[in-house]
Amino acid sequence: MVIDTATTSGDTALKQKVSSLMSTLKSDLCDLVRIRSTAGGATTEAANKVVSLLKEAGVSDATTVKIGSGRAPLVHGTVTGRTGKPTVLLYAHYDVQPAGSWNETEAFTPTEVNGRLRGRGAADDKSGIMMHVGALRAFDKNPPVNLEILIEGEEESGTGSLEEYLAKPENKDRFKADAYVVADTGGIAVGRPALTATLRGIAQADVTVRTLDAPVHSGMYGGPAPDAFMALTRILATLHDDKGDVAVEGLLSKPWTGADHPDETTYRQNAGVRCGVPLIGTGSVAQRLYFKPSINVTGLDGAPPPVHKSLNALQSEATARVSIRLVPGQKPADAVAALRRHIDQHRPWFLPVEVTYAGGGEGFEARTGSTTFAKAQAALQEAYGQAPTTLGQGGSIPLVNLLQARKPDAPVLLWGCEEPAARIHAPGESVHLDELERMTLAQALFLKALSQQ
Repeated sequence: MVIDTATTSGDTALKQKVSSLMSTLKSDLCDLVRIRSTAGGATTEAANKVVSLLKEAGVSDATTVKIGSGRAPLVHGTVTGRTGKPTVLLYAHYDVQPAGSWNETEAFTPTEVNGRLRGRGAADDKSGIMMHVGALRAFDKNPPVNLEILIEGEEESGTGSLEEYLAKPENKDRFKADAYVVADTGGIAVGRPALTATLRGIAQADVTVRTLDAPVHSGMYGGPAPDAFMALTRILATLHDDKGDVAVEGLLSKPWTGADHPDETTYRQNAGVRCGVPLIGTGSVAQRLYFKPSINVTGLDGAPPPVHKSLNALQSEATARVSIRLVPGQKPADAVAALRRHIDQHRPWFLPVEVTYAGGGEGFEARTGSTTFAKAQAALQEAYGQAPTTLGQGGSIPLVNLLQARKPDAPVLLWGCEEPAARIHAPGESVHLDELERMTLAQALFLKALSQQ
């Protein structure tokens, strides 16, 4: 499909307008980053701040909505009345990861360094919120299309309140749109734009081994009595083969035919893989990231204490939260069933093992042949001065499929400011302010183009 990149005087005016907005956009993003909107944290404060930003940008009915049993409110608003114009749903989330090993105060104190704004959530995904707000401001609160805006507060915690709300039969007609824009991914590097065409799904399961009534002295009882933690580690060690590929039969793989990005050198640098440490698995890096499963342990109960508090005791019970990333097309429940079968066949010493489904969501493949997708590509090319790449992403956004189901022929666009150097979820997370400016411009150009079709 040919990308029309002809620049108009209106495009030039939008560029100038977005550029003039950057000081205020940065200031408002700093205010958002200061709000510690982690799960169980200041989510209500963050939601109210987003409502205020949207109202100021012309979304007069912006409000918070309590859905399901979730503690973090949904922010919802609309801009209507554009007769004959399409409706675009804009999505982002205001909740963030905990500081983790990053100093708590530093994580929530926004700091600009070499053009990057550092702070937890500066990229993921408060930059997405500011993209939406910035696009509205670029049109002086009068966007050329109808809008529906969803900013959620439970994306990182995975509680699924919004997904449950969307899945209810009585809500099947809510949030229908002619295009969906999810501002929660990014380009391949600063200044190199991309549209995300695929997402892996995710399935989670808790694997529990119980061997003793209570912990006992490892000297008096160690040997005949099985240690639950040691048994659990033997189970986990069977999940990969000697090459590092996932060894669970029934987890699907597909051939990757998209852009061969990242290459190994770029991937190692972005991931921080130490010199001398080999990558695991087979196939290209893109194949392994986008269209092959991966398995990791993301939580652990019943492990021995830290080394400096070591204790001579056998563990009586141990549980691992096992996270499986899935290729698009595999259902999470089927993946956990495959995991359960695998573990049943590899139980150490024939010990009883419990495998409990802990949630998940399916992967996603975008419809890349539509005129709407082409307009998004053209908007990115105009904003960045170079053609965008279409690539996959190893992460998961379970909500995307539910949005697509609202109107199956409506394209879902995934883009944003979260290029690899943003280091989302890690200490030192940041967003490059040039990316925020370019992506805000791209979104404004895209909405303008949609209004002219």
